[in-house]
Amino acid sequence: MSKMLYVVVVGARGRLGRLVLDEVQFRTEVALAGAVNRSGLTSDPDAVVVVGPDIADVLARCSNRPLAVVDVATPGSTAHNVAACAAAGVPYVCATTGMQDEDNVALDIASNTIPVLVASNLSPGAHLVALLTQQAAQVMLDADAEVVEIHHRKKKDAPSGTALMLAEAIVAGRSASTSRMVRSRDGGDCTREAGDIGIVAVRGGDVVGEHTVSFFAEGERVELVHKVSDRRIFATGAIDAASWIVKQAPGRYGMPDVLKSRLVRPS
Repeated sequence: MSKMLYVVVVGARGRLGRLVLDEVQFRTEVALAGAVNRSGLTSDPDAVVVVGPDIADVLARCSNRPLAVVDVATPGSTAHNVAACAAAGVPYVCATTGMQDEDNVALDIASNTIPVLVASNLSPGAHLVALLTQQAAQVMLDADAEVVEIHHRKKKDAPSGTALMLAEAIVAGRSASTSRMVRSRDGGDCTREAGDIGIVAVRGGDVVGEHTVSFFAEGERVELVHKVSDRRIFATGAIDAASWIVKQAPGRYGMPDVLKSRLVRPS
């Protein structure tokens, strides 16, 4: 296998897509093979980097291997994109949030044929916090758990995919049958019930992303905090994920799998 990794970026003209393109330029072991966007991209048939609005057409014209697709497009095209990757036999990294049930079904189907990595947040640190959150939830079984996320005023979805990931990490550390996610509290009686996991979304300013997981116990509070100061970390995580996924067997993976592969195991 060549040491050079070739990538196709879907959603290349978006804010994160442009950062991923920049990240590719920084890496000596990664090269851009193609770019997909719904509009504004065209290329000649013999172009070194194939661009266009249709992922199936772009993949058909990308001959370099190993090849991986990094999808950072807005919701609505995930099912189509992963099906095209499965048909072409190309590993797929998905960082789209706000997906629907049909998208997850398509991802599961494709994972029978190709390796698929799905992450609502490509920041390695966010997933490290998720791993620590699950461990904390196991240790602090009786503590009240709350997740608070803060994002810029223009973010469309709420709560964030990362906040939901952290809440699910709490559930994973406890009994799912006794856990209940509470996304808002409003009204005359909002008494906390045992097992509640509160999720609060705050929007304002230009905050890139902040997440705090709090465990409230009698006499003490434990907090796990993750703050993003530079959006480039998401692009770094995207290329790290692509570099890892091309070496994997078909299946569905997440960023925790990438992190766990870095752990030094005692001999």
